[in-house]
Amino acid sequence: MTDTLTPPATGSPLALLFDIAATTGQLTAGLVQDEEREVAETAASDHVYTAYPDTLGLVVDHEAWTGFPALRDNSVQPSAVAYLGDSLWLHHTITADADHHDALALLSPCICGHGYVPSLLLDERDLLELLQELRPTSGRAVHCADAVGPDCASIPAA
Repeated sequence: MTDTLTPPATGSPLALLFDIAATTGQLTAGLVQDEEREVAETAASDHVYTAYPDTLGLVVDHEAWTGFPALRDNSVQPSAVAYLGDSLWLHHTITADADHHDALALLSPCICGHGYVPSLLLDERDLLELLQELRPTSGRAVHCADAVGPDCASIPAA
């Protein structure tokens, strides 16, 4: 014979403890997410300031970054984005690999209008070269003329 589990009586000490544990768990998860957002914003700002002092460090301040918490189900690390204007974005995260290094990408809209093209930036030289390529198209990424539509190299805009 199996015993049927019955929930604790409403108002019992055990029921109150279960409520406290649930509330504390929700508060803790919220605090962790807030802390991850702040850490992501600070890491992005610090990286841009130190690795891109003559370019992004001059024009993107700490307040420009919006942090996002980790997505544990998808193993996505906390990250931050900064809007540069004209549909261009910076995306920063710290990789989860053993090296834990900063990864900064410029997200530029595809010229076909179907999405964004991410470009990983390794240093200021990469940034300056990419800006030279994007300047004639007002910040739009160009793809091969025969790759129009969803088959272009862009990530679909949501």
